[in-house]
Amino acid sequence: MANFYNDNPSLKHHLTHPLMRKIIELKERNYTDAEKYDYAPFNYDDAMDSYEKVLEIAGEISGDIVAPNAESVDHEGPHVVNGRVVYAEGTQKNLDALVKAGLMGISLPRRYNGLNFSLVPYIMAADMVSRADAGFVNIWGLQDCAETIYEFADEDQRKRYLPRVCAGETMAMDLTEPDAGSDLQAVMLKATPDEENGCWRLNGVKRFITNGDGDIALVLARSEEGTKDGRGLSMFIYDKNDGGVTVRRIENKMGIKGSPTCELVFKNAKAELCGSRKLGLIKYVMALMNGARLGIAAHDGPHERRPPRNRSA
Repeated sequence: MANFYNDNPSLKHHLTHPLMRKIIELKERNYTDAEKYDYAPFNYDDAMDSYEKVLEIAGEISGDIVAPNAESVDHEGPHVVNGRVVYAEGTQKNLDALVKAGLMGISLPRRYNGLNFSLVPYIMAADMVSRADAGFVNIWGLQDCAETIYEFADEDQRKRYLPRVCAGETMAMDLTEPDAGSDLQAVMLKATPDEENGCWRLNGVKRFITNGDGDIALVLARSEEGTKDGRGLSMFIYDKNDGGVTVRRIENKMGIKGSPTCELVFKNAKAELCGSRKLGLIKYVMALMNGARLGIAAHDGPHERRPPRNRSA
């Protein structure tokens, strides 16, 4: 029985940092949720006990399920069937195990069925999942896109989308295009208002999209006709259940093959505006990337198992 939490004292060190007490108090709003939810902590020690138990579960799943599946996932990889992504068998087993354990929506508020954990244990869990399979964490870890919906969407959108993420639906952030890689100001996917149906319609191509066939996607698109810079871009929420997006192909990569990197074709795809127009890049993508940096650090980190250094030495 391998447990990627219990065997890693360096990782555990972060959970006992003196700042954690203040972080938890802020996240728990002085533990007021304990009056509404039977699984909410009533003090710091209770919160730490919850963190420990959940991280032990994440460590066990990472060591006993995700890691053993990694080789077969890398050989099989995902594939496209009728314009949709089909995960490798091991990838689906990994996802099912983590969803069943309640490890989706870790940082989302309890009113949306999340765990309301701080980002510290979430990134610790991401570190363990990355150690087990760096490709798979690109699917499971995209749940942090839900933070953008929580931060900037309206309450109706939060109520419709966030519980779905907590229930196990996957996410994607659709930013890059064939002619807009590192320069997102050049994004040209067109967003057109459909006043008759009270929505927007997206048309164009996105490329190099991680988990591009996710159930819920945040899409950067040009909403202001005639513009050519970041001030003409808005953020949209796309629901795969509405259709209109086809996976043209999955990129053939050298590694992390279990993670489908997709080229997507949008044909009059239904979407809804997230937040305000014109702020898609200059505000919402910047906020999204700030959170994503933590996940990338967990993804690419050394995943050490040795004890932390004595900084006083």
